[in-house]
Amino acid sequence: MASTDILPNAVPDFSEATSLDTSIQSSNTPNYNDISKLDDIPKESNTPKPIGRRRRGTVSQQQQQPVSQTSLPPPPLPTHDTNNSSNIVHEEEEEEEKVKQESSLDLNEPSQPPEEKPEQPDDTDWEFWSQVISDYDRVAKTEPQVLLLHVQRGVPQALRGMVWQLFAANSKEVKLEQRYMQLLKEESVYEKAILRDLERTFPQHEYFQDKDGQEALFNVVKAYSLYEPDVGYCQGIAFIAGPLLVNMPEEEAFGVLVKLMDRYQLKGHFAPQLNLLHQRMYQLDGLIYDHLPHVYRHFENQGIRSNMYASQWFMTLFAYKFPFDFVFRVYDLILAQGIEALHRLAVALLEKNQSVILSMEFDALLQFLKNDVLEAYKGNISALLTDAYNIKIIPKRLDKLAKVYQVESAKANTESEAIETLRRQNKLLSETTKQLESSMTDLNKDHLNVASQLIETKMDIARIHDENDALRQQSHDLKKALETLPADVELRVKDELEVLGTKNSALAQRNTALEEQLADMEKMVVDIKVLYADSENEREALRQRLSDLKRLMGQH
Repeated sequence: MASTDILPNAVPDFSEATSLDTSIQSSNTPNYNDISKLDDIPKESNTPKPIGRRRRGTVSQQQQQPVSQTSLPPPPLPTHDTNNSSNIVHEEEEEEEKVKQESSLDLNEPSQPPEEKPEQPDDTDWEFWSQVISDYDRVAKTEPQVLLLHVQRGVPQALRGMVWQLFAANSKEVKLEQRYMQLLKEESVYEKAILRDLERTFPQHEYFQDKDGQEALFNVVKAYSLYEPDVGYCQGIAFIAGPLLVNMPEEEAFGVLVKLMDRYQLKGHFAPQLNLLHQRMYQLDGLIYDHLPHVYRHFENQGIRSNMYASQWFMTLFAYKFPFDFVFRVYDLILAQGIEALHRLAVALLEKNQSVILSMEFDALLQFLKNDVLEAYKGNISALLTDAYNIKIIPKRLDKLAKVYQVESAKANTESEAIETLRRQNKLLSETTKQLESSMTDLNKDHLNVASQLIETKMDIARIHDENDALRQQSHDLKKALETLPADVELRVKDELEVLGTKNSALAQRNTALEEQLADMEKMVVDIKVLYADSENEREALRQRLSDLKRLMGQH
């Protein structure tokens, strides 16, 4: 993923949040629309097989979970406040000292559970979870510590779908499901983008390799793009919807997705400006400064900011790069305690890997944070949740960081707007300068052309002057010639007339001779014609005599 510092100018001093002077450049926001560009396609491991999925409407029917959820009451989730930032540990505290006094309660720091696999049936208190399913409101109000401890150990896989819906303020609503079925019949402008990303979303998971799983994921994401047009579609939404679909039917997954986006404020992670995501990254930097100052300084020295590695954690609720057994536990924690759990988990992961982090430099460190940070808890996810529970995050600290971020963001926006205005003005001036330079270049070219034409014109004028002088000389010579011309012409005419007269006389004599010769020849022709007539008569007489002789000879 192309990463961009949320606070690129300087690393803030989180020891005094009000003294922050770091500007936030929203124009360098990384492109979160395609989660696949963050890194390689995720590889799932140890993913439990999906249970209890069914389809309605345009998709095929599958077997429903045996426990009915429609009869469950819709109690509110006591572990959330309206901002989704407080939890049972720090509820309604006024100052940090008061929190320290309350930290001795089991409510604040639940005891560490034995090392165990969360899905092991022998460790599941089915009686307690049956009470949660049947009367969640009472259990949440009367036994919040016990509920929190059981969530820490892991919600039973068979009940996860139902429990998640209860945690999400009973997201199973008939109207919402009807709205979902309606949305399936409509067309979304994002359908091609969703279809393009399906094969890149959980490609190693058995359920999503199947056509039914891909169809269910397409339906939920498409329906949400229509349900919340201000958010539309982002590939990260598919990664949030995937774990829900593994544990419940798609119409119920859509309901929980809507609650996550609204009640848990995940919608702010996908808004066009990503302001809420940037704010949470800023808060994470502050928490790292509070809890892991050595890591913070190392990150600062290496140029590592939280948005370079943690943005995909927060946008996909760890579903992009982490195995599903871990992701399910993350959902347990978030749905039970609120989105603040993401900060706890992130700090816990960094704290567990602190020694490794401090030994690495930028490239290796960034790859480690993106791909291998969970290895320290491999096979013991419950330990991570326990560590996350034990991290104290004071809501007032988060609120203070949020306010500082908003102030700095507003200041940065004002400065960026001023800078943008100056940039626009500078751009206009640059364009004007370029136009003037272009005009100047054209004028210089025109000037050169005019100068060249002027030189040519001067040369033409000089040549014309020379030609005029030559013509004047010729005119003078012609005038002189014209003055002597008449006498010469008269003399020449007389000579020619005498010659012509002589020639005419000779021709007249010759004509007379020819006429006489012609008369003689005509007389000769007449004589010849007479002789010819006489010869013809003699020839005819001879032919007659010959004929007579032939006749006489023929008689003898």
